[in-house]
Amino acid sequence: MLGALGALRRKRPIPERLDRIGIMKSTGIGDMILATAGVRDIAEAFPDAEIVLFAGADNADLARLVPGVRVVELAASRPWRTLPRLRAERLDALIDLGQWTRLEALYAGLSGARWTAGFATPGQRRHYAYDATVSHSSDVRELDNFRRLVALLGLEPTSMPSFHPTRASDRPPPPVDGPYAVLHMWPGGYRSELREWPAPSWRTLAEIIGARGCSMVLTGGPGDVDRTAAFVASCDGLDLPLFPVAGRYRLHELVDVLATARCVVSVNTGVMHLAAATGAPTIALNGPTSSLRWGPVGPRAISLDSDFPGCGFLNLGSEYDGQRTDCMKGISVERVAAAVLEQIRD
Repeated sequence: MLGALGALRRKRPIPERLDRIGIMKSTGIGDMILATAGVRDIAEAFPDAEIVLFAGADNADLARLVPGVRVVELAASRPWRTLPRLRAERLDALIDLGQWTRLEALYAGLSGARWTAGFATPGQRRHYAYDATVSHSSDVRELDNFRRLVALLGLEPTSMPSFHPTRASDRPPPPVDGPYAVLHMWPGGYRSELREWPAPSWRTLAEIIGARGCSMVLTGGPGDVDRTAAFVASCDGLDLPLFPVAGRYRLHELVDVLATARCVVSVNTGVMHLAAATGAPTIALNGPTSSLRWGPVGPRAISLDSDFPGCGFLNLGSEYDGQRTDCMKGISVERVAAAVLEQIRD
């Protein structure tokens, strides 16, 4: 379908006047967090234009934290609902930040926008849908890929992902009294179990943190409630100050929890990106995930990679075939604990 679409349409130049600009990122929490930096750049460069940010059910909550934009939530798996929503916006330009899904590219090509731009990803044939493309690179941070695409609008993107906590006077009570660290144990997405740090390693780390007088808040989504409870039960007898809050907070509410933590230790997932974007000291555990591509972006963020050779192979998140499956075991408790203690001493 994309090939046919490309054969039937002529590439168009970008309109001289841009009154309505759309940006589409209909899937992915971490992707949306990184994408918001480019959205802020567009809003600043075009102060008189209406900026429409198209999000999906999983990331619209974060999209609404970006000032100066209107968020439209798409049901990306339902073309009969998504295409009318896109076409109703009568856009002058649409930037599709999707990296690999062909469906988003098809939506862009049929959106009715006067000009479209998106990624040319190897093997995906997405480039047929757009008037302008940039090559999606596996050799740079994903933030930089997004910046190269946004730059097609004629601006120089420089913003970093950034989410600010609620004003102190309006801030809800913290999840626990006193200093605390956040432990985010659960990755999401395809074959997520291969990006989990072993439970015994988390228990040992919790003992080290607890011995320093710091409580631990265990975050997670609604689907993580049972396994978080199982982990807490596995720590019976250790007398650890563990406070499970999985499923309690929506993403925008989690900003305050992360921003006021002494540090956040997280596997490579959306909450890791959110913690880094709040400015919290963030320690990311990267096993199969490439930290070059997907490491946290923030002023106080560091990545710890697996010591095992052949790890860090994930680019778009599906490149598991033929790769080793034990990469997370190559991140020692000693390395993580040293990074954590450096933060909670500050």
